Amino acid sequence: MKTDFIPEPELEFGRSAHVDVRFGLATHGPLDVGTATAPTEIRVGLVGTTETIEGIRGWLLKCRDGIAAKRTRLVNLFPPFPGFTRDSPMQSELIFDDRWIGTITSREEASLLTTTKPTEMISEAVALFLDQAGRLTERGHLDVIVCAPSNEMLAQFDAYQGRPIDETEASLDEGSEPERGPIRQAAFHDLLKASGMRLGVPIQMVRPPTYGLVVKSAEKPKLLQDEATRAWNFHTALYYKAGGIPWRLQRVSSELSTCFVGISFYRTRDGARVLTSVAQVFNERGEGIIVRGAPAQLDKDDRIPHLSATDARTLLGNAISTYRKEHKTAPARVVVHKTSNLTTDELEGFAGAAASHNIEVADIVSVRRSFIRLYREGTYPPLRGTLFHLSRESGVVYLRGSVNFFETYPGMYVPRPLEFVLSKADATVLQVATEMMGLSKLNWNNTQFDGGEPITVRAARRVGDILKCLPPDGAVLQSSFRYYM
Repeated sequence: MKTDFIPEPELEFGRSAHVDVRFGLATHGPLDVGTATAPTEIRVGLVGTTETIEGIRGWLLKCRDGIAAKRTRLVNLFPPFPGFTRDSPMQSELIFDDRWIGTITSREEASLLTTTKPTEMISEAVALFLDQAGRLTERGHLDVIVCAPSNEMLAQFDAYQGRPIDETEASLDEGSEPERGPIRQAAFHDLLKASGMRLGVPIQMVRPPTYGLVVKSAEKPKLLQDEATRAWNFHTALYYKAGGIPWRLQRVSSELSTCFVGISFYRTRDGARVLTSVAQVFNERGEGIIVRGAPAQLDKDDRIPHLSATDARTLLGNAISTYRKEHKTAPARVVVHKTSNLTTDELEGFAGAAASHNIEVADIVSVRRSFIRLYREGTYPPLRGTLFHLSRESGVVYLRGSVNFFETYPGMYVPRPLEFVLSKADATVLQVATEMMGLSKLNWNNTQFDGGEPITVRAARRVGDILKCLPPDGAVLQSSFRYYM
């Protein structure tokens, strides 16, 4: 057994590279800056109550001129937001118009909040928001639709749905059967994204605290990010959803072109079936493409979801075909990240898919949260990038931990590392861990770069949350990850 340290991977921006997302964007601009495809104007539709529309629009207008940094000695962790105009580093601006505002009336809100069947409340709320959003799309081309439910609505929704408090530390261990029985009421966010795909415009949901609309409560207030960080996260997400490419991983020309695929599982809302949530294919720019998977099988002994050899071959084959359509060529290498252990049938199916597409290098990796803990001298957790080799085929890596660039540990909870096993791979443990370090920085919803898991797995799980909300027949399924984040 031995320990390695993986240096922080650099990201590529418009004019140069940097290890940090916010400093990279502020100094070098987004990756596609100055190109014909970069969104220099982002047309934004707004749907919400009179109060929430006024709040979010006012805050976004305020952000145009920049937001000062939080007062702290941790200047690298809390940089200022430089604004969002044609003259800002992002070289883009948000465009608003009264024609692109859809208002939920006070009567509609009151009627919704007094719904006698709470389980129907979220479905009715989604219908209200999408009815208004649909009208906006008829009034002109929109790049993003921002949906802003009120505090009162969200308080009711949250009482019936539930979600991990810290999503960066949500369990990655799917080495057991997905939740039995009927799934709890779908989250408003997930059902909104699923049902809204038919509009053909990405949706961004925003909670009132994000733009400073907070209701006084006897309960202890939740910790909120500083305003500059909220501005960075929100505007970067809008830029990506409007078709922009903020950053990507640096790629050495000598490296093989690689297709990364994340595979996870979810149970349908009626509890009847377990499905493969998604194959999340990332191209060389880091863009995600959705490939829907096949039904999974539950082993009668361990209740762990698996794929048959045929379904595994079909799923990976579809992912490679999708990559080929994007790049006009097949990848030289395929890497699969799966959130449960691999069976002989799955390995056979994945190998068959790679062989049928003449791909000689296919690395199949299972990943999960680990209960193994490493300790370092002092009070801070291990450094992000710490790799502990368990064997020649397995290791534990801290994708979340203390960060030298931030000069602190930026998390709230004791970080859990990822444990991974190379079920079939030509790559080494160090190479796979290094790749996962880089993939953890491809979350366009969060500009703090120390993501706790590779985007392949995070996206696969998030897409599964939304796929379970799609109706079984007649659903519109968008292929771009912009519709799921």
